[in-house]
Amino acid sequence: MKKALWIIAAVASLLIVALGAAWRGGIIRAPWSSRYDRLVEQLRDRGAVAVLGGTPLGMPSVETALRDADGIPGLSAALRGEDGAAVGAALQRAHLDGLLVRVDGSLRAPGAPSSVAARLAALRPVAGMSAVFLDETTALYERDEPVTISPEDARRLVSVARLVLSGAAAPSERIFPESLRRARAVEVALVVRDGDAPLLWRSTRGGSVARALLDGSFAIINRWSTPLQDRYGRLRDALLTRRISVSLFHDKGVLGARTPEFLRRAAPAPAWSVGFERMAGWEYVLPTLPGAAPQDPVTALRTLATERSLPAPGYLRPEVTLYRFRALQLIEREPFGEVQIVGEP
Repeated sequence: MKKALWIIAAVASLLIVALGAAWRGGIIRAPWSSRYDRLVEQLRDRGAVAVLGGTPLGMPSVETALRDADGIPGLSAALRGEDGAAVGAALQRAHLDGLLVRVDGSLRAPGAPSSVAARLAALRPVAGMSAVFLDETTALYERDEPVTISPEDARRLVSVARLVLSGAAAPSERIFPESLRRARAVEVALVVRDGDAPLLWRSTRGGSVARALLDGSFAIINRWSTPLQDRYGRLRDALLTRRISVSLFHDKGVLGARTPEFLRRAAPAPAWSVGFERMAGWEYVLPTLPGAAPQDPVTALRTLATERSLPAPGYLRPEVTLYRFRALQLIEREPFGEVQIVGEP
């Protein structure tokens, strides 16, 4: 009898070891592991990533090397500090392609509540870092260059947009300072406003702020349609009494969960705005203006889905990818007036 029990125990132990190896190797998967498919996809092309707080239970094995953040020289100290750029620099020195952070409350973030680690775990904005993917358990951050615009450059961008929209020939990019011509992937939105209400807006992506602004100006000109002209006159005339705002979108990340609780936690206005991609089309909610009531992200997505005639269940459709993003807004206080810079870098 004892021998039989010993054999059964040995077989069970071998089976557990084999199942564990198969799970770690991705041969078999836990029933709940499909929830991590999007995270695994985000990790797929990364050589090595630092991990703060450990990987979530049931996450399948990935080829990406996952390294404990506490064991990386300089990274742990930077996470306890308050400078996101220092964290990005530590990742770069260690040749790491990102930082995976537990955001489900299981992480006891090192440092004060204002530390970089605590803010990343709370899904709050951190200059110098960008969450490219986030869900209810983890967020994947990358080093990011903060978006900054001087008051002089803000005035210049709005002035050039006004000139082009009013019919002036598009200037050469050489008239812009180097800071606006410098090569970087950027998305710029241009909005014509009647008071605070947006009349027409377009966003364009370009290889520099200057290029994206010029392309966005042409997009507005092409979309000033007959109904708008019938009501407001020619665009150049309408601009005499209309405000212009320019927004630089940044810190854009995929929202991997869709529950109302998660969306309200991950993308609260006015710090964040939301949007979605479907069949290569990009739709978004304009960033909140100063003094305006913050819009609930769930309500904003529902409204956007209705306005874009998205079939039920709207933004919950499986082919829809949700995003959150931040915006640095350059807003005329009045037509031809002072330009206000709104938003954190």
